[in-house]
Amino acid sequence: MLETVFYFPWEVSLILFLQSSLPDFVFGFFKIISEVVSKNVLAFIFISVYLAYNKDWGKFTLLSLGVAGVCCEFIKITVARLRPYAVADKIKCIYANAPDHNPFDFKAQGYSLPSGHSMMATNLFLAIPICLKKIPYVAIGLIGVLIVALSRVGLGVHFPTDTIAGFLIALVIILGLSRIYDKTEYRNYLYLAVVALSLLGIVFCPDIGYIKYVALVSGISLGFLVEEKYVNFENPKSRRDAIVRFAGAIVLFILLFVLIPKLAGKTALVDCIKYSLFTFIMLAVYPLAFKKIDRDG
Repeated sequence: MLETVFYFPWEVSLILFLQSSLPDFVFGFFKIISEVVSKNVLAFIFISVYLAYNKDWGKFTLLSLGVAGVCCEFIKITVARLRPYAVADKIKCIYANAPDHNPFDFKAQGYSLPSGHSMMATNLFLAIPICLKKIPYVAIGLIGVLIVALSRVGLGVHFPTDTIAGFLIALVIILGLSRIYDKTEYRNYLYLAVVALSLLGIVFCPDIGYIKYVALVSGISLGFLVEEKYVNFENPKSRRDAIVRFAGAIVLFILLFVLIPKLAGKTALVDCIKYSLFTFIMLAVYPLAFKKIDRDG
């Protein structure tokens, strides 16, 4: 793969300024952000919203997260922009994207453009406020996105333009889906189109990193398709029902996304099964139990 190097001089200057000016405790905070704003954490948050609070909010946030992830990974692999610490001698890699691997192993670390964390932060802080057109919450959400973007730049793992690109990709997807999602009468066509376009991308980007995201967005889309046709569960009608559903989601998520993959071994096949089949089970199979565990069921 042909790796690329391009940046504006001001980007290097900004990274060096942050790394030389900020106190150590700020970088400790940035490291925490890196762990919290991850696809597993966000997926669990959005799945919990879907199962135990508001199904439509959960569907919208999960779908936008999956689509943004596919687009983000496709661009990362296609452009293959090296991370700042790999192209500018004075920039330090304070906390690698994959801390357990060599920072210069870009098969494990991933490439720089766009920033996946900025993309995920945009989904986390802005998807629901934009969908509901709550401008004050959008303004607050932008602050959250800015803090995450600043953390990625300060840690030396992204250029500022990477974070801007991640934000814009997620924002365009959120705005586009928000216009389509509520207006389309047959959402099943939307879900199938997302799967079809993602699969088509494999022709141009046959990389396992991209395929994992295709597996994720396929599990999300097909899970919604089956749920709407055969399950069609309702939002919890009481706090007790919401708590029971949430507790069940925690147990199932740990089993499917932590314990089974750990026992099976960390391979590309296991990851694809985890993202597709296990996501499908969380979204379409687990809700079948709601009639039994809900008090009014």
